[in-house]
Amino acid sequence: MMTTRREKRPAVTLACLLLATAGCFADLNQVPQVTVQPSSTVQKLGGTVILGCVVEPPWMNATWRLNGKELNGSDDALGILITRGTLVVTALNNHTVGRYQCVARMPAGAVASVPATVTLANLQDFKLDVQHVIEVDEGNTAVIACHLPESHPKAQVRYSVKQEWLEASRDNYLIMPSGNLQIVNASREDEGTYKCAAYNPVTQEVKTSGSSDRLRVRRSTAEAARIIYPPEAQTIIVTKGQSLILECVASGIPPPRVTWAKDGSSVAGYNKTRFLLSNLLIDATSEEDSGTYRCMADNGVGEPGAAVILYNVQVFEPPEVTMELSQLVIPWGQSAKLTCEVRGNPPPSVLWLRNAVPLASSQRLRLSRRALRVVSVGPEDEGVYQCMAENEVGSAHAVVQLRTARPGTTLRPWRDAKLDTATPPMPPSRPGSPEPMLRGRPGLPKPLTSMQPASPQCAGEKGQVAPAEAPIILSSPRTSKTDSYELVWRPRHEGGSRAPILYYVVKHRKQVTNSSDNWTVSSIAANQHRLTLTRLDPGSLYEVEMAAYNCAGEGQTAMVTFRTGRRPKPEIMASKEQQIQRDDPGASPQSSSQPDHGRLSPPEAPDRPTISMASETSVYVTWIPRGNGGFPIQSFRVEYKKLKKVGDWILATSAIPPSRLSVEITGLEKGTSYKFRVRALNMLGESEPSAPSRPYVVSSYSGRVYERPVAGPYITFTDAVNETTIMLKWMYIPASNNNTPIHGFYIYYRPTDSDNDSDYKKDMVEGDRYWHSISHLQPETSYDIKMQCFNEGGESEFSNVMICETKARKSSGHPGRLPPPTLAPPQLPPPETIERPVGTGAMVARSSDLPYLIVGVVLGSVVLIIVAFIPFCLWRAWSKQKHTTDLGFPRSALLSSSCQYTMVPLGGLPGHRASGQPYLSGTSGRACANGIHVNRGCPAAAMGYPGLKPQQHCPGALRQVT
Repeated sequence: MMTTRREKRPAVTLACLLLATAGCFADLNQVPQVTVQPSSTVQKLGGTVILGCVVEPPWMNATWRLNGKELNGSDDALGILITRGTLVVTALNNHTVGRYQCVARMPAGAVASVPATVTLANLQDFKLDVQHVIEVDEGNTAVIACHLPESHPKAQVRYSVKQEWLEASRDNYLIMPSGNLQIVNASREDEGTYKCAAYNPVTQEVKTSGSSDRLRVRRSTAEAARIIYPPEAQTIIVTKGQSLILECVASGIPPPRVTWAKDGSSVAGYNKTRFLLSNLLIDATSEEDSGTYRCMADNGVGEPGAAVILYNVQVFEPPEVTMELSQLVIPWGQSAKLTCEVRGNPPPSVLWLRNAVPLASSQRLRLSRRALRVVSVGPEDEGVYQCMAENEVGSAHAVVQLRTARPGTTLRPWRDAKLDTATPPMPPSRPGSPEPMLRGRPGLPKPLTSMQPASPQCAGEKGQVAPAEAPIILSSPRTSKTDSYELVWRPRHEGGSRAPILYYVVKHRKQVTNSSDNWTVSSIAANQHRLTLTRLDPGSLYEVEMAAYNCAGEGQTAMVTFRTGRRPKPEIMASKEQQIQRDDPGASPQSSSQPDHGRLSPPEAPDRPTISMASETSVYVTWIPRGNGGFPIQSFRVEYKKLKKVGDWILATSAIPPSRLSVEITGLEKGTSYKFRVRALNMLGESEPSAPSRPYVVSSYSGRVYERPVAGPYITFTDAVNETTIMLKWMYIPASNNNTPIHGFYIYYRPTDSDNDSDYKKDMVEGDRYWHSISHLQPETSYDIKMQCFNEGGESEFSNVMICETKARKSSGHPGRLPPPTLAPPQLPPPETIERPVGTGAMVARSSDLPYLIVGVVLGSVVLIIVAFIPFCLWRAWSKQKHTTDLGFPRSALLSSSCQYTMVPLGGLPGHRASGQPYLSGTSGRACANGIHVNRGCPAAAMGYPGLKPQQHCPGALRQVT
């Protein structure tokens, strides 16, 4: 931005006196800037809306407008709160929807932000439709179309597949951005009814289609290629920078081959295009991607070129604005012409503003889309002029300051300049690099003398002022540079009643797997808000911590994690795809039965997020994405977990666009510890969660920085659970540390016969749990156990030391003999409450073991019943044997029978002694009371006893088989 030489004016001195508490020595001729624009948002009725606006210089207060009307501070009637540049709509209603703008004012003029539109979320009903029968050849791809209802924001699609709702792509089911479901390599197993539903991510409403589609898979010998989706030519509009998928699904026997062309030329020459099955994927669209795309399918059956479909693609671009100014200072009576060059598709509309007030054409002001002419300039024309452009996909503005001078005043010559403020410039850094770089142990160094100006206002004020709040880091956590990183920040609140900032201290280090390097520390002057970190390793993860120092000492810490760019590597393509491209550069193998999961998969888990304070009850969660699995990331989701409560991870926010790598999480409870993690989502599903963030404690008191706890916990109980596990319990009294909150506890243990402190091993218990099991210990060994509690300030003193010995290892006993059952297992806490740090390896009961327990109880009961029933059977057999003998039947006659038997020892039955009666089973026998089967083909006459009826029982006296 151009600036003029300063002119001494009495008003400047007066303004300095009035602004002395707010960094008064700033240049009051400086043009105000809006460095962070408020973002348009969609919210449900009654929901909370938060709009942020960051202005430069930071000590200015921003005002707000709603639909062009000035909002005079907070409005209780509308439910609007305005605090330090942030506007909060507590409960959105029809009166608070519309276009919001923040305005930054200085003596030099005023600047308005681009409008942020706040709209109500809604989800309409599905239109009535009839059931459709969709036929597809076996082995081809089927398409189930879902005509989503009108929704704001765009609804997400769900599909009912085999009585299960499918939210993301899985197996051979591929959910496309259009809402269509593609079933790859369809078979008879995929036949059935499919129904779709629409989900609004803001209102969380779900509406289900009243109709369904039935899929039939047929088998044909030969059929010409045909395109089953889309059914007709399509016109697609996409915003610049977004990814685009052009769907083209063909069917036929044999499966057809699909080729793509753009404006008559094969897409093989475009590096930005890839294939997802037969669909064409364009990663980041630009203006050159507009045009006509042709999809053609052919399988050698029928007339070539008969299966063709066309796409007309238009790429919309948000506005870009640049301004030219021939003179920055204009003498009175002359004319000034401000030129505004506007680009965008569709062509943007242009609005001119002076000091944030819209201008209208008049005799002295002549407005056009490209220029503003001010005729006969006077003092009243001084101020800040804006050229604001807006179209369907975005808005932008450019700013220039116009000053006037009396005729005859010597003017400083200025050459023509172009001012592009689509991205507001940041404060320039001083040339050179005067900051020294120090290496040492983690912690902030003593401030350098050169960086600590003589500040007489600090005399006697050390205990009377509050520590400086954490700076706001503006830099993106992603950089394309391989060996450097530009760190940019601004003070959270500067001026007012707070003590001025004296200097900043910035620390950065590289993160590695097990530990981190030593900190590299820099001291920065208070008027600088930029630092270039150099000598970095490519493709590496770094963490940054910084704090502002004032008369109270070190302030609150701000943190960010960033990853440097990787060195370019040669692209490695799959050999199969290379061969396809050699044979037919524009072809995609439609006959592929499954997606290429070697290249296309859900994204990788993002890096561990960093947490920084946003307000007393909110934080900023910042992360860095990793690999996208070969498919563009569509959104992120953030989850959190309270450390003081046992439970699953809770969704904090979702549908975060891929361009945002930081989000504010609000509504946190004071005095509660949180952890956060992030997931990335693309069309093929969601990633694994990132590593959890470090614990973050929401302060119970505003502006207070907690010190480390002094008094440690007290161990009250230890017990050896078995030969490798010791259970301990303890108590902790917060009042002994002035109610200082803690993050958790450290547990140290080592063999008692060791005198070396390095032999201590450490377990960590997060939250306020007061018991723990130490596992993987040596049998029959005595251990010393002690503890500490900790928070962000450090660790407490050690607790009392307890000595506990593990149990002796049990003898193995005789081979094949089972150990006796444990009648009274030790009383442990409920398994669902056990939460151990990663790597402890403790074995705990799980809810999934319940079915096995039930089956074991049932089988055991059956065995007991059988064992109890065997003596009863033996007694019945003995009774019948005695009864038969009393009838006088000769044993020899019975043995001479031609009946055939098979002998099975009763000792083979569970729980029966080996000396019991043999068990005889005939080939076609009848069950008797004593467990013997008798051959039905052995009548009484065959035994040599005419007139004797066939017996309904088996003599118990049988001892052998004939």
